[in-house]
Amino acid sequence: MLFVLAMLSALLLPVASAYEFQAYGYVTKVVDGDTVWFHSYYGYKAGETFKVRFADINAPEIYTDEGKESKAALEWLLDTYGRYVYLDVDDIYETDRYGRVVAVVYLPFWYYGYALNVNEWLVESGYASIWDHYNEFDPYSWSLWVLI
Repeated sequence: MLFVLAMLSALLLPVASAYEFQAYGYVTKVVDGDTVWFHSYYGYKAGETFKVRFADINAPEIYTDEGKESKAALEWLLDTYGRYVYLDVDDIYETDRYGRVVAVVYLPFWYYGYALNVNEWLVESGYASIWDHYNEFDPYSWSLWVLI
């Protein structure tokens, strides 16, 4: 808990405003460092379970040591702080060529009134790199924390 407080106090500024929570649900499985299975409770595709590809980042392939480390880091984050997340789904290309929903994933820290941009956390922590695609997102302007 002290760790979260320290992270918040050090990283609250600047706080992004260009995001929209379109779905709220539960991460049922981590596939790799940039893909998860998600069950939507409300909003986008409510009641459905589908694969989510984290927008505009790329984690190393799962068969590499770095890929296993990236997946483990994402699992640690979700197991430690909760698997209930918000999605900001790409409004230009809703899905990728494999049928995965493309989104920015936000992990809420209700007590503090902020949500962690998981895509940005993976990049800043060294588990993924920016891989900017033509879509609604600009990963170079992301903030680590956003207001809920």
